[in-house]
Amino acid sequence: MNILNINLNKYFIAFLVVIVFFTLFVFYIITKIDSNENLINNLENNLNTTKYLFEEQKRYALSLSILLSKDEQIIESFLQQNREKSFQLINQKIETLKNAQEISFEVQIHNRNLTTYLRSWDISKKDIALSSFRQGLVEVKNKLQPFVSIELGKRLNIKAISPLIVNDVFIGSIEVIIGFDNLAKQLDKRGYRLFVLLDKKYLEIASELKNNPSIYNYTLVNQNNINLLKDLDLTQLKDYGYISNKEYSFSYFSYYDLNESRLGYIFIALENTNHIKINKGYELKKNKTKEITII
Repeated sequence: MNILNINLNKYFIAFLVVIVFFTLFVFYIITKIDSNENLINNLENNLNTTKYLFEEQKRYALSLSILLSKDEQIIESFLQQNREKSFQLINQKIETLKNAQEISFEVQIHNRNLTTYLRSWDISKKDIALSSFRQGLVEVKNKLQPFVSIELGKRLNIKAISPLIVNDVFIGSIEVIIGFDNLAKQLDKRGYRLFVLLDKKYLEIASELKNNPSIYNYTLVNQNNINLLKDLDLTQLKDYGYISNKEYSFSYFSYYDLNESRLGYIFIALENTNHIKINKGYELKKNKTKEITII
């Protein structure tokens, strides 16, 4: 009887060990799945947040551009080709709006032949031909409608351009230029870090970025620590997705020029506290109306 009880106890203990091991294994799997799902949710949130804030920056730039294009003092000084007066007026407007909105921007005015009339940051620059590489300017002149996009020049910025029209005649255009520092500050408040990457093949145009830090075939446009992107495989990126290294997880999406050529990627980083490895990419399909849909 004692031998039988001992054997039963052994089987019971063995059974308990199996149950405990199985329970712990299931708990580990569930915890891992839950961590992965939480990470994906967080990355989706920062992707959507960044896209929303980015579009908000574009709307703001466009509003400023339209506002300045209607300013009678600016138009009058432009018609008189009084560059000193225009320079003074533009910088007064910039200072007033910067103090009110706490956002930095620059302004450029173009002649009707799409050459530089005035830059708010450098009065010495003028009569520079822009039509060969500034697609947005050509678009505004042809359609006589305001336009905003990420656009290549000697730098890469958000550029909002509005036509200057007097008596139904196109006399030039005015451009509001917003860098990525404002967007980076907004994301930083939410615990995210921004990286704007430009394909190196465009550095012949974006000449002021040639000395910026680079990784793989991309140059970093904004100020940040490019070493945070180390150990990422940037050779197989899709239109948008999620990727990680040991320290950070990233969501990313691509951006394009007016000819729908990909210029580069925008990355948003958050700390990878659980050191989860992820690499998921998704393609976008353009339909006949040139809208973008997810597949």
